[in-house]
Amino acid sequence: MPDQEPKPHSELASFGEELRREREIRGISLREIADATKISKRFLEAIERNDHITLPAPVFTRGFVREYARYLGLNLDEIVNRYNFAASGDDRIEKTPHLDRLTHPEPPPLVRPVPPKKGIPPSYARILDRNVIILVFIVAALAGVSYWAVQHKRAQRERSREEAALATPAVVAPAAASLPQTTTTAASGQPSDDLLRLEVEAVSDSWLALDADGKSVFNDVMRTGTRQTFEAREQFRLRSVGNAAGLTLSLNGTRLQPLGAEGEVVKNRVFDREFLATANQNTEGSTE
Repeated sequence: MPDQEPKPHSELASFGEELRREREIRGISLREIADATKISKRFLEAIERNDHITLPAPVFTRGFVREYARYLGLNLDEIVNRYNFAASGDDRIEKTPHLDRLTHPEPPPLVRPVPPKKGIPPSYARILDRNVIILVFIVAALAGVSYWAVQHKRAQRERSREEAALATPAVVAPAAASLPQTTTTAASGQPSDDLLRLEVEAVSDSWLALDADGKSVFNDVMRTGTRQTFEAREQFRLRSVGNAAGLTLSLNGTRLQPLGAEGEVVKNRVFDREFLATANQNTEGSTE
């Protein structure tokens, strides 16, 4: 007997699991996404477990997937296209009643010819009936677009507030991510002996958000095996680390203690000259 082809919704299963993995590696909860995007947590859970009976019509679900991906910092067009591809052959979507009415609308009712004596010729009656049906479809489409626009505007307002609060330059992170072995200098022209140098190595995938002297120098996933060196005049601040055991740190050549356990999320750790002096004392004490 020939091998059976995989079920169409297997692509959906891998799609939802990948979204959940990207969220967990950043240390972000579903409640945090729901509060920021104003999307129901129940719908976010349904996306991750591919429960399309719980989800609304595809036009709304695509908007949810886009806002989910935007909050995680993923490529919006790529994620939405992958959702469309994964959902195109899912027979569960076709069997959902509220989706079936959108993809296969009921044919208009048959119109009996109106006798001429009632005052409206049959040709005009058919035109009137056709216009009413077209108007109903237009109103339904406008209602769907209006709902999506309201959700989109609400998410944009929330995102603008967060960006204003963080005041994080968006240009620095891609430059740091594209050059795994580069050195980011916080103050050009300063002698190297006056700088703090933080070396970060990823032993496993981990999300890292790092500031140097109050400016963001990295905000992305560090993949296993990559290494980055950053410089600052006064201090470094780890705003967030998604997998504490996934990173090893060295400050001006001094190896620092592990940040935490596997999968632990660590936030707001400051490394300055006072911290370096304490770390050097602990290192000298341990060697004696």
